[in-house]
Amino acid sequence: MKKRGYMLKGYTYECKRNYLIDNLKVILIFLVVLGHTIEHYINQNYILRGIYVYIYIFHMPLFIYISGYLSKKNLKSVNGIIKKLILPYLFFNTMWYLCVYLVTGENMFSIFYPGWTLWYLISLFFWRISVMYITKIKFIIPISFIVGLLIGLDKTGENFLSLSRTIVFLPFFLMGYYTKEKFLNNISSIKKSTGIIIMGVVLLISMYIAKEQIVNYKFLYNSHGYSSNNLSIYNGILFRFILYILSIILSIGVIILTPSRKVFYSKFGKNTMNVYLFHIYLVAIVFGIVPKWNISFLHNLIVITSPFFIMILLSQNFMKVVYKYIFIPINYIFDVILRIIKNIYFKIIKI
Repeated sequence: MKKRGYMLKGYTYECKRNYLIDNLKVILIFLVVLGHTIEHYINQNYILRGIYVYIYIFHMPLFIYISGYLSKKNLKSVNGIIKKLILPYLFFNTMWYLCVYLVTGENMFSIFYPGWTLWYLISLFFWRISVMYITKIKFIIPISFIVGLLIGLDKTGENFLSLSRTIVFLPFFLMGYYTKEKFLNNISSIKKSTGIIIMGVVLLISMYIAKEQIVNYKFLYNSHGYSSNNLSIYNGILFRFILYILSIILSIGVIILTPSRKVFYSKFGKNTMNVYLFHIYLVAIVFGIVPKWNISFLHNLIVITSPFFIMILLSQNFMKVVYKYIFIPINYIFDVILRIIKNIYFKIIKI
């Protein structure tokens, strides 16, 4: 029996991939790598800082929006979510802190504080295990925006288990979760000139923010309280509200300009998680090769071009094999431990 499918402006469901989503994932994971690569140099050049601000206004909000959109099909059992998110988090968090110790001699290890980029895994875990429950709350999206604004008043949690980011970015996950395919199709059909205008205007705003240093770029991480960014309560809430608005508007502009058909880079859309997990080690090597910006044209070229090569390298299918063989024994041990716990539990309730 042939598989059935239907077309809708660049989509073929069931028998082909959703190329708009694949293309967005590729663009966004490239921006993740680019942002982390130039992060080391942004205090040395305001144009790099402006690009960095521009990227951070929308790349994770849109990535998380897509994660919410795809989570409608990925709400597996809790065990499945643990295998996909928590076990990788524990493994790569340990690896990252081990690398930090070997390079710096500092023992910073903690399972409760995600290393560098790994906050996304634990936040995605919280979003996926809770979404079936919190979506039963009326007006949950506007409520989540309000809570996202208010969480900045408290600095006690901040990076602990990525709680601040989990709460601040929750509205984007929920909006993605509620998004219908037709809605995405409608956005992608808006005139390309509208997307160009949106992206151009926000780029100018980003450059102005970076040059005048209107706000600390770390504010865009959404991982700290307002006071940690030297902001008053009023300014903190106001700036985060503006950031929410800019994130939504710029994300719309990006969706408008992203092809909804298969293009030369669409094939990389299947392997974005591997890029996310492994790229920080290659970015750290770039930092070692180029310790500061503007040493020479060649050094600058290495910084600017390396994200392309890193993304392409880590998008290859052999990385899926590497990932698989790392987690075959880890998943096996997890299954064994889970069976032992279940057996003990059932023996206890029979007593």
